[in-house]
Amino acid sequence: MNNIIVDSNIHKNTKVCSGHGNQFGENIHFVPVIADELRSLILEYPCCLLKDNQTGQFGLHALLGFEPGENLFLTADGWSSHYIPLHIRRQPFMVGRIGESSSPANADNTVLTIDMNSKRVIEGDTADNAHALFDENQKPTAYLTAMSKMVFELSHGILRTETFIQTLADNDLIEAIQLEVTINKKLTAANPSASQQVVDSTLATQKVNFDGLYVINEKKLACLSDALLEQFHQNGYLQACHLMMASMGQIQHLITLRNSANHA
Repeated sequence: MNNIIVDSNIHKNTKVCSGHGNQFGENIHFVPVIADELRSLILEYPCCLLKDNQTGQFGLHALLGFEPGENLFLTADGWSSHYIPLHIRRQPFMVGRIGESSSPANADNTVLTIDMNSKRVIEGDTADNAHALFDENQKPTAYLTAMSKMVFELSHGILRTETFIQTLADNDLIEAIQLEVTINKKLTAANPSASQQVVDSTLATQKVNFDGLYVINEKKLACLSDALLEQFHQNGYLQACHLMMASMGQIQHLITLRNSANHA
Protein backbone atom coordinates (compact mmCIF):
# COMPACT_ATOMS: atom_id res chain seq x y z
CA MET A 1 0.00 0.00 0.00
CA ASN A 2 0.99 3.60 -0.54
CA ASN A 3 -1.37 5.66 1.60
CA ILE A 4 -1.00 9.42 1.37
CA ILE A 5 -3.19 12.26 2.61
CA VAL A 6 -5.80 13.38 0.09
CA ASP A 7 -4.71 16.81 -1.14
CA SER A 8 -6.31 19.10 -3.72
CA ASN A 9 -2.93 20.03 -5.20
CA ILE A 10 -1.58 16.51 -5.43
CA HIS A 11 -4.83 14.86 -6.47
CA LYS A 12 -6.41 17.50 -8.70
CA ASN A 13 -6.35 15.06 -11.64
CA THR A 14 -6.79 11.86 -9.65
CA LYS A 15 -9.86 9.72 -10.24
CA VAL A 16 -11.16 6.56 -8.61
CA CYS A 17 -12.80 3.75 -10.55
CA SER A 18 -16.04 2.38 -9.16
CA GLY A 19 -17.38 -1.07 -9.91
CA HIS A 20 -16.35 -4.43 -8.49
CA GLY A 21 -14.35 -7.44 -9.54
CA ASN A 22 -11.32 -9.67 -9.06
CA GLN A 23 -9.14 -6.96 -10.55
CA PHE A 24 -9.76 -4.88 -7.41
CA GLY A 25 -8.80 -7.66 -5.02
CA GLU A 26 -12.36 -8.56 -4.08
CA ASN A 27 -11.89 -12.30 -4.63
CA ILE A 28 -11.61 -12.94 -0.87
CA HIS A 29 -13.49 -15.46 1.25
CA PHE A 30 -14.08 -13.26 4.30
CA VAL A 31 -14.12 -9.54 4.96
CA PRO A 32 -13.87 -7.47 8.16
CA VAL A 33 -17.12 -5.78 9.16
CA ILE A 34 -18.37 -3.62 12.01
CA ALA A 35 -21.18 -4.29 14.44
CA ASP A 36 -23.13 -1.31 13.05
CA GLU A 37 -23.55 -3.26 9.78
CA LEU A 38 -24.95 -6.43 11.30
CA ARG A 39 -28.60 -5.50 10.75
CA SER A 40 -27.96 -5.39 6.98
CA LEU A 41 -25.36 -8.14 6.81
CA ILE A 42 -27.41 -10.89 8.45
CA LEU A 43 -29.89 -10.92 5.58
CA GLU A 44 -27.22 -12.44 3.31
CA TYR A 45 -23.93 -13.22 5.08
CA PRO A 46 -22.86 -15.47 7.95
CA CYS A 47 -21.06 -13.25 10.47
CA CYS A 48 -18.66 -14.60 13.06
CA LEU A 49 -15.40 -13.90 14.83
CA LEU A 50 -12.03 -14.93 13.40
CA LYS A 51 -8.75 -14.85 15.33
CA ASP A 52 -5.65 -13.15 13.97
CA ASN A 53 -2.96 -15.83 14.17
CA GLN A 54 -0.23 -13.24 14.74
CA THR A 55 -1.87 -11.03 17.38
CA GLY A 56 -4.39 -13.45 18.87
CA GLN A 57 -7.04 -10.74 18.61
CA PHE A 58 -10.58 -11.47 17.48
CA GLY A 59 -12.17 -9.60 14.62
CA LEU A 60 -15.74 -9.51 13.32
CA HIS A 61 -16.05 -10.82 9.77
CA ALA A 62 -18.61 -11.70 7.14
CA LEU A 63 -17.96 -14.99 5.35
CA LEU A 64 -17.98 -14.79 1.55
CA GLY A 65 -16.80 -18.27 0.59
CA PHE A 66 -15.20 -21.50 1.78
CA GLU A 67 -11.63 -21.16 0.52
CA PRO A 68 -9.08 -18.43 -0.29
CA GLY A 69 -9.88 -16.58 -3.49
CA GLU A 70 -13.54 -17.58 -3.41
CA ASN A 71 -16.08 -14.76 -3.13
CA LEU A 72 -19.42 -16.40 -3.89
CA PHE A 73 -21.15 -13.02 -4.04
CA LEU A 74 -18.90 -11.69 -6.79
CA THR A 75 -20.06 -12.22 -10.37
CA ALA A 76 -19.04 -10.90 -13.77
CA ASP A 77 -21.58 -8.10 -13.25
CA GLY A 78 -20.44 -7.14 -9.75
CA TRP A 79 -21.78 -8.22 -6.37
CA SER A 80 -24.93 -10.33 -6.41
CA SER A 81 -25.81 -9.26 -2.86
CA HIS A 82 -28.09 -6.38 -1.98
CA TYR A 83 -25.66 -5.07 0.64
CA ILE A 84 -21.90 -4.71 0.14
CA PRO A 85 -19.78 -4.43 3.33
CA LEU A 86 -18.33 -1.01 4.10
CA HIS A 87 -14.77 -2.32 4.00
CA ILE A 88 -15.28 -3.13 0.32
CA ARG A 89 -17.10 0.10 -0.53
CA ARG A 90 -14.55 2.40 1.14
CA GLN A 91 -11.68 1.28 -1.12
CA PRO A 92 -9.18 2.86 -1.80
CA PHE A 93 -9.67 5.32 1.07
CA MET A 94 -8.93 4.96 4.75
CA VAL A 95 -8.39 7.09 7.83
CA GLY A 96 -4.84 8.07 8.71
CA ARG A 97 -3.57 9.21 12.10
CA ILE A 98 -1.27 12.16 12.67
CA GLY A 99 0.57 12.96 15.86
CA GLU A 100 0.57 10.60 18.83
CA SER A 101 -1.07 7.32 17.85
CA SER A 102 -1.89 6.57 21.50
CA SER A 103 -4.24 9.54 21.80
CA PRO A 104 -7.98 9.04 21.08
CA ALA A 105 -8.96 9.57 17.45
CA ASN A 106 -10.69 12.87 16.76
CA ALA A 107 -11.18 15.44 14.01
CA ASP A 108 -7.83 17.07 14.83
CA ASN A 109 -5.59 14.00 14.57
CA THR A 110 -7.21 12.05 11.73
CA VAL A 111 -7.06 12.63 7.99
CA LEU A 112 -8.45 11.01 4.86
CA THR A 113 -5.84 9.02 2.95
CA ILE A 114 -5.84 7.23 -0.39
CA ASP A 115 -3.87 4.16 -1.47
CA MET A 116 -2.09 5.28 -4.61
CA ASN A 117 -1.12 1.67 -5.37
CA SER A 118 -4.77 0.65 -5.63
CA LYS A 119 -5.87 -0.44 -9.09
CA ARG A 120 -8.88 1.79 -8.61
CA VAL A 121 -6.72 4.93 -8.69
CA ILE A 122 -6.03 6.49 -12.08
CA GLU A 123 -4.78 9.85 -13.30
CA GLY A 124 -6.70 11.96 -15.80
CA ASP A 125 -8.91 9.16 -17.12
CA THR A 126 -12.37 10.07 -18.41
CA ALA A 127 -13.95 6.63 -18.13
CA ASP A 128 -17.62 6.57 -17.19
CA ASN A 129 -16.92 4.76 -13.93
CA ALA A 130 -14.08 7.08 -12.86
CA HIS A 131 -14.90 9.65 -10.16
CA ALA A 132 -12.89 12.83 -9.75
CA LEU A 133 -11.85 13.82 -6.23
CA PHE A 134 -11.81 17.57 -6.90
CA ASP A 135 -13.60 19.85 -9.34
CA GLU A 136 -12.05 22.48 -11.60
CA ASN A 137 -11.88 24.87 -8.63
CA GLN A 138 -10.06 22.22 -6.57
CA LYS A 139 -13.06 21.83 -4.30
CA PRO A 140 -14.03 18.32 -3.09
CA THR A 141 -16.55 16.65 -5.36
CA ALA A 142 -19.78 15.12 -4.05
CA TYR A 143 -18.12 11.71 -4.53
CA LEU A 144 -15.13 12.57 -2.32
CA THR A 145 -17.38 14.13 0.32
CA ALA A 146 -19.53 10.99 0.45
CA MET A 147 -16.49 8.69 0.61
CA SER A 148 -14.93 10.78 3.36
CA LYS A 149 -18.10 10.57 5.43
CA MET A 150 -18.27 6.80 4.92
CA VAL A 151 -14.63 6.21 5.85
CA PHE A 152 -14.79 8.26 9.03
CA GLU A 153 -18.04 6.56 10.08
CA LEU A 154 -16.32 3.23 9.44
CA SER A 155 -13.31 4.20 11.54
CA HIS A 156 -15.52 5.09 14.50
CA GLY A 157 -17.46 1.86 13.97
CA ILE A 158 -14.23 -0.13 14.10
CA LEU A 159 -13.45 1.31 17.54
CA ARG A 160 -16.96 0.52 18.80
CA THR A 161 -16.70 -3.01 17.42
CA GLU A 162 -13.33 -3.57 19.10
CA THR A 163 -14.88 -2.52 22.43
CA PHE A 164 -17.82 -4.86 21.81
CA ILE A 165 -15.53 -7.81 21.08
CA GLN A 166 -13.37 -7.09 24.12
CA THR A 167 -16.51 -7.07 26.27
CA LEU A 168 -17.47 -10.46 24.84
CA ALA A 169 -14.00 -11.82 25.66
CA ASP A 170 -14.01 -10.32 29.15
CA ASN A 171 -17.28 -12.12 29.91
CA ASP A 172 -16.19 -15.43 28.33
CA LEU A 173 -18.92 -15.27 25.69
CA ILE A 174 -16.80 -16.38 22.73
CA GLU A 175 -16.64 -20.04 21.77
CA ALA A 176 -15.03 -21.93 18.89
CA ILE A 177 -17.18 -24.05 16.63
CA GLN A 178 -16.46 -26.64 13.98
CA LEU A 179 -18.74 -26.42 11.00
CA GLU A 180 -19.60 -29.39 8.81
CA VAL A 181 -20.94 -28.53 5.37
CA THR A 182 -21.86 -30.68 2.38
CA ILE A 183 -20.66 -29.26 -0.91
CA ASN A 184 -20.86 -30.59 -4.45
CA LYS A 185 -17.66 -31.59 -6.23
CA LYS A 186 -14.13 -31.13 -4.92
CA LEU A 187 -13.29 -28.50 -2.28
CA THR A 188 -9.69 -27.65 -1.44
CA ALA A 189 -8.40 -26.59 1.99
CA ALA A 190 -9.88 -23.31 3.16
CA ASN A 191 -9.14 -20.69 5.79
CA PRO A 192 -10.91 -21.24 8.14
CA SER A 193 -9.18 -24.54 7.37
CA ALA A 194 -10.68 -27.82 6.27
CA SER A 195 -9.70 -30.30 8.93
CA GLN A 196 -11.46 -33.41 7.61
CA GLN A 197 -12.90 -34.46 4.27
CA VAL A 198 -15.32 -37.35 3.72
CA VAL A 199 -16.57 -38.04 0.21
CA ASP A 200 -20.04 -39.54 -0.29
CA SER A 201 -19.61 -41.11 -3.71
CA THR A 202 -23.24 -42.12 -4.07
CA LEU A 203 -24.40 -38.52 -3.84
CA ALA A 204 -21.30 -37.04 -5.55
CA THR A 205 -20.97 -34.65 -2.63
CA GLN A 206 -18.26 -33.86 -0.13
CA LYS A 207 -18.59 -33.31 3.59
CA VAL A 208 -16.03 -30.89 4.95
CA ASN A 209 -15.39 -29.82 8.54
CA PHE A 210 -14.22 -26.22 8.97
CA ASP A 211 -12.68 -24.83 12.10
CA GLY A 212 -11.29 -21.41 13.01
CA LEU A 213 -14.76 -19.92 13.48
CA TYR A 214 -15.84 -18.31 16.74
CA VAL A 215 -19.39 -17.41 17.72
CA ILE A 216 -21.42 -16.24 20.70
CA ASN A 217 -21.89 -18.79 23.48
CA GLU A 218 -25.68 -18.68 23.70
CA LYS A 219 -25.93 -20.48 27.05
CA LYS A 220 -23.49 -18.14 28.76
CA LEU A 221 -25.20 -15.12 27.22
CA ALA A 222 -28.52 -16.29 28.68
CA CYS A 223 -26.91 -16.64 32.11
CA LEU A 224 -25.53 -13.10 32.37
CA SER A 225 -26.53 -11.22 35.49
CA ASP A 226 -29.34 -8.69 35.31
CA ALA A 227 -26.82 -5.88 35.69
CA LEU A 228 -24.69 -7.13 32.78
CA LEU A 229 -27.74 -7.74 30.62
CA GLU A 230 -28.82 -4.16 31.21
CA GLN A 231 -25.34 -2.94 30.35
CA PHE A 232 -25.32 -5.04 27.18
CA HIS A 233 -28.75 -3.75 26.23
CA GLN A 234 -27.84 -0.09 26.75
CA ASN A 235 -24.66 -0.41 24.68
CA GLY A 236 -26.37 -2.30 21.87
CA TYR A 237 -24.28 -5.40 22.56
CA LEU A 238 -27.23 -7.64 23.29
CA GLN A 239 -28.80 -6.89 19.93
CA ALA A 240 -25.45 -7.38 18.19
CA CYS A 241 -25.06 -10.79 19.84
CA HIS A 242 -28.48 -11.92 18.67
CA LEU A 243 -27.84 -10.59 15.16
CA MET A 244 -24.57 -12.52 14.99
CA MET A 245 -26.24 -15.71 16.17
CA ALA A 246 -29.04 -15.32 13.63
CA SER A 247 -26.60 -14.66 10.79
CA MET A 248 -25.03 -18.11 11.02
CA GLY A 249 -28.17 -19.45 9.43
CA GLN A 250 -26.84 -17.94 6.20
CA ILE A 251 -24.22 -20.69 5.99
CA GLN A 252 -26.81 -22.62 3.98
CA HIS A 253 -27.05 -19.65 1.61
CA LEU A 254 -23.27 -19.88 1.04
CA ILE A 255 -23.56 -23.61 0.39
CA THR A 256 -26.33 -22.99 -2.15
CA LEU A 257 -24.21 -20.36 -3.92
CA ARG A 258 -21.22 -22.70 -3.99
CA ASN A 259 -23.20 -25.65 -5.32
CA SER A 260 -24.91 -23.46 -7.92
CA ALA A 261 -21.52 -22.20 -9.09
CA ASN A 262 -20.21 -25.76 -9.40
CA HIS A 263 -23.16 -26.76 -11.53
CA ALA A 264 -23.02 -23.68 -13.75
